[in-house]
Amino acid sequence: MKRVIAVDWSGARTGAKSKIWLAEVCGGRLTRLEAGRDREEVVKHLIAEASRDPDLVVGLDFAFSFPRWFAEDLGATSIEEVWGVVADQGEDWLQECQPPFWGRPGCPRPKDRELFRCTEKRTAEQKGVNPKSVFQIGGAGAVGTGSIRGMPYLAKLHAAGFSIWPFHRVHTPLVLEIYPRLLTGEVTKSSYDARCEYLTTERFPEIDISLQRKAASSEDAFDAAVSAVVMSRHVAEICALTQSQAPTERIEGAIWWPQEARSPASTSRRTPHPQVGCPFCEIPRDAVFAESCHAVAIRDGYPVNRGHTLVIPKAHSQSLFAHSPGIQADVWALVARVRSDLQSKHKPDGFNIGLNDGRAAGQTVDHAHVHVIPRFDGDAADPRGGIRWVMPQHAAYWDS
Repeated sequence: MKRVIAVDWSGARTGAKSKIWLAEVCGGRLTRLEAGRDREEVVKHLIAEASRDPDLVVGLDFAFSFPRWFAEDLGATSIEEVWGVVADQGEDWLQECQPPFWGRPGCPRPKDRELFRCTEKRTAEQKGVNPKSVFQIGGAGAVGTGSIRGMPYLAKLHAAGFSIWPFHRVHTPLVLEIYPRLLTGEVTKSSYDARCEYLTTERFPEIDISLQRKAASSEDAFDAAVSAVVMSRHVAEICALTQSQAPTERIEGAIWWPQEARSPASTSRRTPHPQVGCPFCEIPRDAVFAESCHAVAIRDGYPVNRGHTLVIPKAHSQSLFAHSPGIQADVWALVARVRSDLQSKHKPDGFNIGLNDGRAAGQTVDHAHVHVIPRFDGDAADPRGGIRWVMPQHAAYWDS
């Protein structure tokens, strides 16, 4: 199972340990949310985590490159060359704040230069999102300092075996550029009360009450926690990414955010369209004991074992695979969380987890749902074969 880590980065020269927050989601739950590392320590930690478990997806909150024209002016023909120049000259850029850099006192925003990458221009199409320029290294909303002090670490992560999307062939461990505003949506992050109101169990069932309070404690903690959760809901979509073949994107990079959020008509919490007469479109609220953004969990009405649970997408479709990759990922994240809860409550010796996809496969309710069935030693005379018994004449291959 893939682990997701989101890092809310900081370019601060001092005090970065209190500003850099790391959040991890594993098994459908936010498992940790912490500060206390500087930039160097965060990167060493990520490399150590990938060495221990390479099935890791990491989101970093800074720009991974510059507009193409600037890279060409530097004489860089690859992203690795860009990162090398930044490592050599970046601190001078920050100290001198010469055009195209801006934002310090006496250093106005240039009017004769393209200040945004293509990916930043695309973010402007999203409601409530204003693009940020990597050239801004001072003033409100500056992202340049953190980016310039972050890019050289991308080279270190790549050297340690990480794939950096979209520059490299995609594999885990994988690093993505994220922009938390695209993942949190419209919320007044500067307000503690607004952060608390946003971090409800209904909206984020992946976050336990104790970590909700921690996530609301600061904007940095909030961004890390929400980013990690949203990434985890779309991890299947992330892992389906490929190396870019577009020359501009191969040098400028790209911000990742969920595909379903890119449509003006869509929202991160899409309202399901119920179908009249469908029992899974009309589930009583008191029957739901766990919920994610796009799915609910209920006990099976005709359980084959104690704890038998159904995980059901909120939107109606006969097949789970008719839903978007993001919704599918969200369903499987809730499956993982339900399995963990059943493991704690019933202490089973195993699980059968699966779905009947189509009438020929035995589906009787035309609304996709996943069965999570705890199994116990002795509950069947011979459990070998498991799911193979859907075709009993071929199940016992060991007797052939």
